[in-house]
Order: sequence, then structure tokens, then C-alpha cells
Amino acid sequence: MKIKRTLLMILTLLLMLSGLTTNALASGRVNARAAVMIDASTGQVLYEQNANQKLPVASISKLLTVAVIHDELRQKVITADTKVKVSSDVAAIANDPNYSAIGVQAGQSYPVRELLNAAMVKSADGATLALASADGSSLEKFNLKLDQKAQQIGLRNYTIVNPVGLTNGDLKGLKLSQYGDKAENAMTANDVALLARYLINTYPGLLKITAQQSATFSITKDKSVQADNLNKMLPGDQYAVSGVKIDGLKTGTSEAAGASFVSTGLYRGHRIVTVVLHANGGGDARFTATQQLYNKLKRMRTEEITLPRRLQQQPVANGSQKAVPIRPRQISVWGDHPVKAASLTVKLTRHSRNNKIPAPVHANQKVGELEVAGRGVKTIDNEPLTYNLYSKKGVPNGNFWQRLWH
Repeated sequence: MKIKRTLLMILTLLLMLSGLTTNALASGRVNARAAVMIDASTGQVLYEQNANQKLPVASISKLLTVAVIHDELRQKVITADTKVKVSSDVAAIANDPNYSAIGVQAGQSYPVRELLNAAMVKSADGATLALASADGSSLEKFNLKLDQKAQQIGLRNYTIVNPVGLTNGDLKGLKLSQYGDKAENAMTANDVALLARYLINTYPGLLKITAQQSATFSITKDKSVQADNLNKMLPGDQYAVSGVKIDGLKTGTSEAAGASFVSTGLYRGHRIVTVVLHANGGGDARFTATQQLYNKLKRMRTEEITLPRRLQQQPVANGSQKAVPIRPRQISVWGDHPVKAASLTVKLTRHSRNNKIPAPVHANQKVGELEVAGRGVKTIDNEPLTYNLYSKKGVPNGNFWQRLWH
């Protein structure tokens, strides 16, 4: 059943929290020019440092390219098996050892799924440029798609020059006349976090690609190349963090961007996103700076808030039962200090004619959203914290069972 036909609950819990903070002003700066850490599920900001300054992001901008490609896959403009023929201009970049090169060959055709794999695991510039042309788009046209997608996601302060994050001059025969040679993509740390959160929520399958320790790419019929993931924080890797299962997301390196990295991982059941832009020291400093963020996270606590009993079950229309239990019954808010007092104001809006969830209701079906706002609680999109609500079990259509008995 489509979400628009289910109940959409908007519950605003105004928390009068004494001492609860986002940890954004916690002591000890991360060793980078800019950094931010969020809970991807709710959008809560857990740490921020110079997060609104627009900075070069190099290959991190490939995440925006992937967002556009994912749209084209969902809209069936292209498929994972669509073959993309590599031009000589793309091949010149793909085979330059000064770039992140995987070696795709001029005149050869590669499926979208393999180009996407190369873009995310190896950060292959030529493969990403080929991917951007999968539906026949020119570079200028794809840049327009990138800009439109950035606006749709809600990015606020960004510059798009190309789909890969190279400087315009580094594009060789593909450079665009409207930009100077040194022009390159730039975003704020907040915008990078918004982009990563968007991808995680709309394209969770991407994490199966970014979680690979290495991948093999078929360059020609007779030649394959194996490449290690540039992310050195995956489980078992050199910079893995104890207690955190990191499964993505993207590195970025250029002269102007320095060493940058956006990660995502699971910690105590929470999906976390971290962003480090221009780590001081370059190279692997982006990973040690990211470790700093996760170590800050480990020192934080969550406050568990139990939903009022009247919200733990929701009425069902035309069902075999009059109500369905929902989950979760508790929600978590990150903070440094315990909640001393909480005042809850609940606003419930049901999107149905009879103010109930229409049957049948399926087990684990999304039935609404919980919105929580409070003093000292900040979110990446300046909206209330959001929690999805699901049915704990199924409720069949009551009319069906009545007909069955008769």
C-alpha cells in the first residue's frame, strides 16, 4: 500500500530539556578545517565545526553524481545493464596515472553497474565521467541534473563544475569554457552530510557497494583489474573503530580540498554520518580525524523517551481488529546530560477520511512519523527530529473475514 494511503502522523513533542545539548560545542576540535557528525536516522547534529563554510570536496562530489544516476535507474531511463561506450576524451582521463584511474578503454562499452562500482570503490574518474553519459547526456547537461538534484536534496551552498570533482583544467578535452582551469566542486560540511543522509535513506543498496574491501573490474575481454577500497576504516582495516561498523562512504583528495572523507557506520543501532573536510596533515589524517568524531560519539549518551500509552496503539478502519500496536515505543535523543524534566505536547494528524489507518495493515508497514523538537536539539535540515513509526503486526481487512464466515 502506498504511503499516501496510510496514516501520516505528525506528532510534535516539545521537549523542555534541562541540560540536553547537541555536543556541537564540546571541547576538543577535530583536526580538520571543517567537520560534522549526525544521526542519519533522525537528522540530529551531534558535532559541528566550521560546518557552513563552502570548501572544495574533490571526489566526494561523486556522491551527487550517484544520486542522479540512481534517479535514472529508478525512472528506467537506464538500467544496471545499460552499456556505456567510452569516448577518447574519457579514456584519456581514465588512463592517466596522475588521476584515480581504472583504465577503461576508448571504444569499449561497460555496463552501468560496473562503472558505478568503479566510481564508489576506486573513485575512478574516467569511469564516473562515462557513467554521467549513460543516457547520452553531455557534460553540460549532466551538470544541470546535478544542480537540480542538489536543490531537491536541500543543499544550500555549493558549486558544481563537473561530475567527478576534478578541476576544470584537469578534464583535458572535456573542460568547459565557462569555468577557469582551477574551478572545482565545493560544498559545506553540512551539505555533504545532507547529501550522504539522502543517499542512505533513498538508496540503501549503495552501502553494499561501498562496504566492499576490494572489487574486480573487467577492463577488456582479456584483462581485469582488482582495486582496494580507498576507505581505510572498513571492518578489519587499519583505521577501523572498535564498536562501530563502518560500511561507507566516500573519500576525496585534491590540492585545494586536501584529504577529505565522509563516512557512515552503525553504532549501538544508530546510523551515523561523519564528514571531515581538509584534514590537517593530508593523506590518512582524514581517517584519524574521523576517528576523533567517533570517539566523541562514544562519550555521548542517549536519553530514552517512552511514548505515551495512548500513542502505542493506533486505530484501524475496516480491520479485523480495531487497533494495531506500533514500534518503536521508545525514541532516543542524543545529549550530554540526563533529562530533568519533559513536557510533551502531541499533535496528531491522520490522512484518511475516517481518521484511522485503513485496513489491511501489513506487519512492519510504515504508518507514520514522529517529530520531536526541543531546546538545544539541532538537526542538519533545521527540521524536528524525525522517527519512522511501523506497525508491529498485520491487521487483515475485516470485511473479508466477515464474508468468509458467512
